[in-house]
Amino acid sequence: MPKLIPELMRRRVTQITLEDLRALSVKGLLLDVDNTLASHGHPDPLEGVEEWLKAMRESGVALLMISNNREKRVSAFAKRLRLPFIANACKPLPFRIRRAAKRMGLPVCALAMVGDQVYTDVLGGHAAGMKAILVERVDESESLTFRIRRRLEEKVVQRYREQEKAEQRRNDHDGTVRTGGKL
Repeated sequence: MPKLIPELMRRRVTQITLEDLRALSVKGLLLDVDNTLASHGHPDPLEGVEEWLKAMRESGVALLMISNNREKRVSAFAKRLRLPFIANACKPLPFRIRRAAKRMGLPVCALAMVGDQVYTDVLGGHAAGMKAILVERVDESESLTFRIRRRLEEKVVQRYREQEKAEQRRNDHDGTVRTGGKL
């Protein structure tokens, strides 16, 4: 199960901070589109996404959109946000994820995959050798296959939360100050 456990979880992509990225030694983010930067199939980004992207760019974080969705959907959205992109990524298979890292000019160990799905985004990021950040899905209305996957993902999310609580107890015990938000 370790390949399914993200290094970090946040409620929304806009809650990922520069401190989070520094703690993970991450210099670039591969960003999923649907249920991460926007509602599924919606042409507009979620509230705060454009400002968050601007702040990340200004801080020197490399950004690239990567999606299993079709080119038509991804290219229009990427153009609006002024982001390079890879569509039809076939996540969790690592070959296009590694291609994204090469395009970004960064080693995979300096990147994190950000998305809302354990079995595509987290597993794909780890399969490519990078870290993974899981965000909460935006849309509740999904197809039957998505709902089944989401049920399977609940065990992974629970395991992450248990690990986070154990880490918090250790930190409380030794006086370490912990930062960051929870999902």
